[in-house]
Amino acid sequence: ELAVFEKMPDGPKIDESVLERDGFTSEHPYFHCFVAETSPEDGGDAIVPDNGEETSDLGACGGSTSGAGDSNGSPLLGFALYYYIYSTWKGKSLYLEDLYVTPSCRGQGLGSALFNRVTKRAIESDCNRLDFSVLNWNPAQEFYKAKGAKDITEEEGWHHYRLEREAMEKLAFGLNKADVTNE
Repeated sequence: ELAVFEKMPDGPKIDESVLERDGFTSEHPYFHCFVAETSPEDGGDAIVPDNGEETSDLGACGGSTSGAGDSNGSPLLGFALYYYIYSTWKGKSLYLEDLYVTPSCRGQGLGSALFNRVTKRAIESDCNRLDFSVLNWNPAQEFYKAKGAKDITEEEGWHHYRLEREAMEKLAFGLNKADVTNE
């Protein structure tokens, strides 16, 4: 559902087992996650755990966001996946990789609850900033601006770059574009 929303139907390239390994079974997880789900005990109201612990239920965080639910039968309404980064200018920082709310639940405050919870975690962790990227066509830009976020693409002129695995391997093993061009 997220890949379709982001107009990237060929992604993601990992599956549930990779998410489980990288985020939930490692002593040092690569990411953390907050989940908004319904709770049968609460009459079906949406909840965002606020107990100081990230949810470890991969069915809710890493599985389908179609509302199929987790292993406890609680339908997933949304999630926020984040991890820690470091800035040589600002120090400890947090990066919000994904904030997603299923379409039928948008406009009900779940995105705000998840975003606010991630922001609270950043403050609790003594982070000095929260970074995230938004696709240029995504109407959520207005949501983030209303929360006080700055578009540093416009304000500071930053461009976000990426090396995919193939390019990394070429660089790591001594074959770069200049080598290919000059042969």
